[in-house]
Amino acid sequence: MTLSAFVKRCIEQLSPLYPEAEAKSIAFRLLEHYLDIPSYKYISDPEMQLTVDDAPLRSDSDGRARPDRASEMLDALDELATARPLQYVLGSTEFCGHRFKVGEGCLIPRPETEELVSRIIDDLYSENDSESDDAPSSSASSGHLASDNDSPFSILDLCTGSGCIAWSLAAEFPEAMVYGCDLSDAALRYACRQRIKVGGAKPIFFTADVLAVPPAGLPKFDVIVSNPPYICDSERAAMRPNVLDFEPAEALFVPDDDPLKFYRAIARWADALLRPDGHIYLEINERFGPDVAALFPGSRILPDIFGRDRFVVR
Repeated sequence: MTLSAFVKRCIEQLSPLYPEAEAKSIAFRLLEHYLDIPSYKYISDPEMQLTVDDAPLRSDSDGRARPDRASEMLDALDELATARPLQYVLGSTEFCGHRFKVGEGCLIPRPETEELVSRIIDDLYSENDSESDDAPSSSASSGHLASDNDSPFSILDLCTGSGCIAWSLAAEFPEAMVYGCDLSDAALRYACRQRIKVGGAKPIFFTADVLAVPPAGLPKFDVIVSNPPYICDSERAAMRPNVLDFEPAEALFVPDDDPLKFYRAIARWADALLRPDGHIYLEINERFGPDVAALFPGSRILPDIFGRDRFVVR
């Protein structure tokens, strides 16, 4: 099978699920993941021969026989044709420059959430630069996040899922103490097993129901961030089967008659745990920006790169 033939096969096999451009992009992802073939080869060498699934087993450096990688790639394509998400098939996804493990029971990180993390990073650096200018002797002047009471700068990620927000912030701010919580044991297993390089302490993950009261013993936080469930049940009809049939519904959906249930709960956590000068960062359903903002006095609604109201920040 040639490279171009595989791309054509991928487009045809996935056509019931994805538009042609997206199916082609998936083909390139498979080629890079399984065969280390970059996408530009499709232009420069479309007739490159791929090893096909009837090739013999070969041994890796550890001496164990493994099936041919091209066979694995074709098996992956068959899985994708059942609507199983690409990220689950590959076992990982990219987020904020890091590779995160994902699988069943774990919400796949979205680009909008990358935007949220980028906003937090930009704001904290900007705030520290400002504090450094105003007070050269402050902790911010030496490159550290400033907090009160001489305690570590602390960040809490509610509904952490895969831990992508918590790990990304821990990697960016090694001096911070980062916590993440979720009610899902499956999601927390992924969060705890990520292998992201951080210069300081790894995030601390714990089980908690955000809809309940905060557990005892938590510190005060300088930042509380959350990407909670916010898609209304009535919006399911517009969603693809790779989401509806595979990703955890409890991490996505809220009742139509109570779409703000998680934001009201987050507001209670913030009242109990956020420092007086602390910050809130929330991802939201664009339909409810003003309603969410009203729960956090002094907050503002910000758009994503597509111009949709996607974040509430204070």
